[in-house]
Amino acid sequence: MKKNHTLNNIITLICAILIAGNLFAATKVNIVKCNPKAETSFAIFVDNDTYQACKSEINAYRDVLQQEGLGTYILSADWATPEDVKSQIINLSHKKPTLEGMVFIGDIPVVRVRQGQHMTTAFKMNENTFPMEESSVTSDRFYDDLHLKFEFICKDSLNNRHFYYNLTEDGAQKLAPNFYSARMLVPVDFPGDKYEVLKQYLTKVVAAHKENNPLDHFIFFAGHGYNSDCLTVWRQQPIIFREYFPLAFDKASGNKFYNFRQEDYMKYTLFTEIQRPETDVFMFSEHGAPDTQYINGEAPASGTDENIVSLKRSLRTYYKRLKGEKAAKFVKEASEYYHLDSSMFSPEAIAKERYADSLARADVNIVLKDIEKLKTGARVTIFNACYNGSFHQHGYVAGYHIFNAGRNVVAQGNTVNVLQDKWADRLIGYLDLGIRIGFWQKEVCYLEAHLIGDPTFRFTPDEVASDTAPSAAELSLALANESYIADNTMKDSGIGSREYWKKMLSEKRSIYRATAIRQLSKLEAITSSELAEIYNSDPSWIVRLQTLMAIAPFADDNAISVIVRGINDPYEMIRRQACHISGDMGAKEFIAPLIGIEQHSHEVVRTQYAANSALGVYNPADLPSDYAASPAVERNSKRVAAQVKAIMDKNSDPEDRETAIRYLRNNPLHWQIDNLLKIVADPSEKEADRILMAEALGWFHYSVERGKIVSTLNNCLDTQQLSPRLKREMVKAVKRCQPVK
Repeated sequence: MKKNHTLNNIITLICAILIAGNLFAATKVNIVKCNPKAETSFAIFVDNDTYQACKSEINAYRDVLQQEGLGTYILSADWATPEDVKSQIINLSHKKPTLEGMVFIGDIPVVRVRQGQHMTTAFKMNENTFPMEESSVTSDRFYDDLHLKFEFICKDSLNNRHFYYNLTEDGAQKLAPNFYSARMLVPVDFPGDKYEVLKQYLTKVVAAHKENNPLDHFIFFAGHGYNSDCLTVWRQQPIIFREYFPLAFDKASGNKFYNFRQEDYMKYTLFTEIQRPETDVFMFSEHGAPDTQYINGEAPASGTDENIVSLKRSLRTYYKRLKGEKAAKFVKEASEYYHLDSSMFSPEAIAKERYADSLARADVNIVLKDIEKLKTGARVTIFNACYNGSFHQHGYVAGYHIFNAGRNVVAQGNTVNVLQDKWADRLIGYLDLGIRIGFWQKEVCYLEAHLIGDPTFRFTPDEVASDTAPSAAELSLALANESYIADNTMKDSGIGSREYWKKMLSEKRSIYRATAIRQLSKLEAITSSELAEIYNSDPSWIVRLQTLMAIAPFADDNAISVIVRGINDPYEMIRRQACHISGDMGAKEFIAPLIGIEQHSHEVVRTQYAANSALGVYNPADLPSDYAASPAVERNSKRVAAQVKAIMDKNSDPEDRETAIRYLRNNPLHWQIDNLLKIVADPSEKEADRILMAEALGWFHYSVERGKIVSTLNNCLDTQQLSPRLKREMVKAVKRCQPVK
């Protein structure tokens, strides 16, 4: 049911007024200083109760880090608010040694962000119609990205350790964390005393830091329904990870690539693989929930009888969600359509099959009770999945993996749903080089992405590829200096400077070249023509993909030429990303190659999907007549026409118009930009619709029309009296759509 917006706003205002008086009272913080002679520093934030209960283990963790040359602070307090923590981070950021990261142990306030969905990969829940606790994104970017600015809303009414904030227009609108961060938070429902669990965990973390352990064992698993079950995506993973983790490919036992199709009930094979103590990195690419890893879908039936059993089970599952008239209607329609006896939906029949249905569900997924009994062997576990990193929930998958009795010391997961097409392994070769995993996390950082466990963990570095390749210590220092150099003086020499990364472009090993491109892009120290030359000449798949992603924001002729080539690159991820960028950019040069993918590249299912989506944003009049006449394209053209009509008609049903405008965020209609700008610039339009449109236009950040967007919105900001809310969305959109120089 749609909530009353005015009532929501009143409740929020009252909540803020009542709490604000007591929220930001001073908190006493006890600080154990770090070794001042270290080149970089790290901060442990812990609540007083946890520190007192686990003091020996936390001190041992600090000691082993300082032995590695990482100066480590311990900051303990009864942390009342997120601002208490953040003020200490800001203080440390101004001190020497350079702060590179932090970990939050125990009861550290949890921030839930609103009005920042453009910093997520896929989360697009309507904040006006869904409850605040459902439509907010749990994120520690509040702490580790000081470029962002936030506005306090209120505490959660049920959980006073959760705090709601709006992302404001005053700060950056693109993520660029100053530091890496992680959570060590024992799940509330994890069995045993939480302090004893944490102590045992910290003991294995310290042991892991003392190992001589190169990254030479890697396991990858592709779950049901992910990446459209495209076998080309799965087939190419060994090629990519051989670039990232070469030692794991020195012998057959060093790498394994599993797919859900290999067994009807794959979880039991995975239980064996998950517990292998020699495993260094285990990567799951799958669907997920806070308490579930989705492994297999419905097993293929071997005959008619099995098909009928499967059908009945699916119908029963759906029926159980319904009540009253909807349930009765479903029984009638399902029975008639499938020619089934309606008595199968009786309470007696449902009860009779309950146990068998429960067993069938239990066999296809991994749940918390399963993980609790395992001894997870991988030092690093990566969940390229939705919700598995939801540390704000009482039970969450990533937490169960690191806190059981196995060897797992750090996991990466997400607090909300994520885009299946996310480039999840970007620069993961850092781990093979002996770089702390926190530095890798910064490179794949979204609002929802988090490390759970020890962010300072690192493997023993592989041998350098040449005499000029930097050591792990030097490269770590360069990455730690990154934020300081970008935010202050753009140094032309020294570790982490433009010159430093430029030299790395000629390194033999591809991970160094990809890293250099990434860092030069952050420093705005590489041109689109230089990037185009690299793409056209470099044989490495990961370098070309890094180049594609770096050149896209330019949205110029060089970018267009690279994207056109990328659509037919041999690496599927390059092809897929090129198709997505084509839709985001809207240049007509992309139409022909996109149609070629959709019509002829059936071996790349997910790329076909991306091409189809991209073609859907183009003006039907610009599509070839034979293609535009196909039934599927005609249906989409009618849908777009109805969407445009709903947007342009001031008298449209308000909910229909809102839905149509919000749909622009993932489907930018570049050819309608003049009409869209008329709405956002028209003072006679409803304020709510102008706000929606301003927000939607921020998603046109790669568009060939973004210059018009910036010009129109800046004119509105200069010449019109705007409400704070409308001004906020316009400023955000301008910052997001500014062309790269």
